Amino acid sequence: MPDSDEVERKIREMLLEMGEDKLLAKFDESIVGLDERDRKISDTMEEMMEEIDRLLEKLDDLEDAALDDEEDGSCVR
Repeated sequence: MPDSDEVERKIREMLLEMGEDKLLAKFDESIVGLDERDRKISDTMEEMMEEIDRLLEKLDDLEDAALDDEEDGSCVR
């Protein structure tokens, strides 16, 4: 198994052999992939935040209902 220096050397050689156009195309491809991954992560985080908001509202509703039951004296233990 090659050590990290050998791997780095081979990567540098590959990059030098690719030429500028191929290297730029590879970078563009990588950037597009990263943008897509970032968008998916952002979408997922937004959905999670919306779900958290819904759960917090539900929790508030349940707590309010429990307080109303206690005030009415209808709380069964």
